[in-house]
Amino acid sequence: MSRAINREEAMVPELELTVPEKAIGLLPIVLPILGTILLIMVRIQAGRPIGFIYSDALVMLALISYICAAVLLVTNIFVKENVLARLGLITVALGYCFNLTGWMIRWVEAGDKEGWKAGINGVWRYFPLDNLYALTLGFSAGAALTTLVVIRKPKYRALGAMSMPILVVVLALGMMLGSGISTLPPILDSYWRPIHVSIATIAYGVCLVSFGLAFAYLLKDGIRFEGVALWTALYGLLTFVMLGFGTASAFQVFRGQYTVSLAMDKSSLPLHAELPMVGPLMLLTLLVLVGAIALFALDHFNKDEKARTWGWRLFHGAVVLQAAVLLVLFFQMKSLDNPASRIPVREYPAFSVWMSEQSQQSVTPEQAQIWAQQNQSSLKLSMTSNPVEFGALIGLSVALFLVALFSWKREPLMSALPPLKTIDSLLYRTVGVAFPLLSLLLITGAVWANESWGRYWGWDSKEVGALVAWMAYAGFLHTRIAHGWRGRRSAYFALLGFALVIFTWLGVSFIIPGLHSYAGV
Repeated sequence: MSRAINREEAMVPELELTVPEKAIGLLPIVLPILGTILLIMVRIQAGRPIGFIYSDALVMLALISYICAAVLLVTNIFVKENVLARLGLITVALGYCFNLTGWMIRWVEAGDKEGWKAGINGVWRYFPLDNLYALTLGFSAGAALTTLVVIRKPKYRALGAMSMPILVVVLALGMMLGSGISTLPPILDSYWRPIHVSIATIAYGVCLVSFGLAFAYLLKDGIRFEGVALWTALYGLLTFVMLGFGTASAFQVFRGQYTVSLAMDKSSLPLHAELPMVGPLMLLTLLVLVGAIALFALDHFNKDEKARTWGWRLFHGAVVLQAAVLLVLFFQMKSLDNPASRIPVREYPAFSVWMSEQSQQSVTPEQAQIWAQQNQSSLKLSMTSNPVEFGALIGLSVALFLVALFSWKREPLMSALPPLKTIDSLLYRTVGVAFPLLSLLLITGAVWANESWGRYWGWDSKEVGALVAWMAYAGFLHTRIAHGWRGRRSAYFALLGFALVIFTWLGVSFIIPGLHSYAGV
């Protein structure tokens, strides 16, 4: 009884808020939307891009704002300053405004590009969800909006440090997909398209924030940081294994080489150039991660303090090495001259087969090599050929850094996070919002599929991925409501659900072929 009274007393200040106070609390959400409307009106009135009011520039401004927000919110955990917390909220709101505006202005740009041709759905034909890049912009906007809803209250501000770094990785990866506007085939010109994919963007954004809340709960609940470091290192091992043995085989593990696809006239070619120093650094990082995994596993089973100490040393070394990988990788991407001279000889047999198929004439590997030398001035390194690789490397770098930072400053982190019951309640609410949205996603997708392809369900890879993700969040709610699951077990369900969402969003699009594959966009 006393617990119930205390809980009610704690809720009184929230319930007694006046209307003006409630309105002020909504300003971080309302002002970015008003700013978006104003910028779009200016763009429409001008009839052409002016200043920074065009999609690519706005998305870049959004990424810069999100990076600043992530830095400010993470720093505020360890340096308790109100100005940092407020600036963190402001930069999230600013980033959301730029993100939402850049996404919506693609609507205007797509219509201008095609001359606003009359489709069966009028202007909805150009709604900015034509490819994976546009979907990623919506995904990021949904995540930013959900983050704003949570952190607009000062007592929840620290939770933004969990979701914003992930949001930065998502938007950065999206920018690598290429911002070209695609023309949809007539079969997909349906009013269900904007409904279905808009629901997806909001649902995925809410799932991203629920992932951050689940991670925050585990940290607050006292999960061993060695366990977190072990799983992070295993993620790094999986990343390098996928790069080394995947379909692209960009990272030649045993050769210590890393190659990037070449492009001509903005079209990617099945031809790769080796980047100097990147491969050896990646191989060294892989070996260090393997060592850290072995030592953390030894500590887990035997409680070996010496193994734990050396495991952390190797983990910190992996942080530095992975940062060096990214620095050298992007430096080489921007500054490498004459990439055609870096093409390994082993690339030409497969490339000659591709050239033969394109030209309908037999092309030998020697002729393919001569062609590459003759066109070396036109060959450029392509960042859009397989953005999954770059996204995985960036995501690994962020994950390694945050785990190392949080393990180093454990006490300030624990004190900055809200109480366990508060985080658990917020996690339940976000999943409670995400699940019906994912349900609507499946329903509207089935209706759209029936209208376009004459069937509601075809077991396409994306459909199956969305269904499995939905089942994970259904499991979260079922176990919580029917069996009373709370705390860590629910948090693990939320982590699994978002992992499946990421695989559905990106992995299916580039790894598993299907009707929803965007690998060629």
